[in-house]
Formats: sequence, C-alpha cells, structure tokens
Amino acid sequence: MRYVATTKMAASARISTGLLLVIGVVASTWLLPSAALALVLLGIVMLGAWEWARLTGLAKPAPRLLYVGIIAVFALTVWQLSVSRQPLAPVVLGVLWWIVALGILAVYQPHRSHSAYKIYGLQIAGVLALVPGWIAMINLRQLDPRPAWLLFLLLLVWMADSAAFFTGRRFGRTQLAPLISPAKTREGVLGALAANCIVAIFGAWWFELPPMLWVYFIGLCLVTTLLSVAGDLFESLLKRQAGVKDSGTLLPGHGGVLDRIDSTVAAAPPFVLGLYWMH
Repeated sequence: MRYVATTKMAASARISTGLLLVIGVVASTWLLPSAALALVLLGIVMLGAWEWARLTGLAKPAPRLLYVGIIAVFALTVWQLSVSRQPLAPVVLGVLWWIVALGILAVYQPHRSHSAYKIYGLQIAGVLALVPGWIAMINLRQLDPRPAWLLFLLLLVWMADSAAFFTGRRFGRTQLAPLISPAKTREGVLGALAANCIVAIFGAWWFELPPMLWVYFIGLCLVTTLLSVAGDLFESLLKRQAGVKDSGTLLPGHGGVLDRIDSTVAAAPPFVLGLYWMH
C-alpha cells in the first residue's frame, strides 16, 4: 500500500510539474519580447549546463560555476557576432555537432575506460549542444513577430516524447539503443514519427505554406523529430557515464532541467536551418 501511495504521489507531482512547465513556457514565449525571452531561455540553458557539468565529472560547485560562466560568455559573444555577421553560422555548427553525435551514439561502448580525453570531450560537447540550440530558438522567435514557429517546434518535441513513450509502452518490442537507454524502443520512435507526421500536416496548413512545400515541410518535421530523439539519447549516454538516473532534482517528477531540454536543443538547429532553406 505504501508503494502504491508513493507511486501515485510521484505521478501527481509529474503531472503538476508538467502542467506548470507548459503554462510557463507558452506564456513566456507568447508574452515576452524577443530580448527578454532570449535571456529567460539563456537562464534555462545555463541550468542545463550546470547539470551537464555534474554529469561530466565536475562535482564541486567552483568548477561547475566556472563551466557555466564560460558557456554563458561564449553564448552571448556568439549571439552578438552572429547577429551582425553570420546569423546561421552557430545553427550550422549545431547541426554538424548532432551529426557527429549520431556517430558517437552508434559506436558507444559503456564498459570502456573513462579517460580524461573522453571527459573533456563530453564537456566540450555541452558547449556544442547547448549554445547553438539556444541561438536557434532565438532565431525562431525572431523569424516571425508571432511566437508561432517556436511554439510549433516545442509542440513537435513534446509530441515526439509523448508518442514515443505511449507507443513504446504499448507496442515496444525492439530496443533502440540497449547499451544507452534500454527502455527506448524502435516502435516508440515509429510512433513519434507517425504522430509528428500529423502535426506537420497541421503545421503546413496553419502556416499557409504553398502546396509544393508541404512534402518538404513534413520531411523537415520528421528529421527534427529524429534529432530530438538523438538529443534524448545523448543525455542518456551522459547519465549512464555518470551512473545516475536523472540529470538533477530541480523538477519534481521530471528530474532535472537537462532532462526537459535535451530534445529541444537538439531539434532546434536542424528545424531552423530547414526553415531558412525553405524561405
């Protein structure tokens, strides 16, 4: 009975936290001007960087703060330079990084020794994952006076996560990456792609895209979905390296901030690059 009560409390905390997160994100995206939203998103990403530092061996507060500070300064510098010179350069860097990350996920072996080079590489990966993801979200917000594109990206990520969970739970048989995250299945990924195919069709209609662009846009949404799964898997790799279940404890029922933004920072760069290509 105590176990059942504890499980119900955990589920209630997860639902309550999830609703508050959705309301907060949607309200901030819709109401805040671009500059204010950029700073709010930077704050969220820096919380993710704080957790990333712990997962890559920086256990003490001082080196973790230094890591977060370096990423914050680097992010603001790259943002200013990209605005005045090459706005898509950080986004392209983000896409290239996630292509490399797919290769890392494919060859990952959890029982290999944890060398210093591997730890440093994972810490650098935090910069390559978080900074371009943040800048890509800013670009989405600035793409249209309305926050519709950014909200649509979040809808794609949330739908992929939910559909993969429920489809995998009901039909999952074949593990996607057993050495990294045994609970994820290929059937779950197929469920995410099917759900987001419907979301993409709705988006093409909502944004009044020309008929000739519908197939391209649906393909872009499906690629974005796959990269969101890669982001989730890469964070699972970090947690497996660190031997922990969640990236943190800040969000009751959900773990840490990084557990919530891992898919978004991976999905944002390819989605933004695809939209600019489309336009």
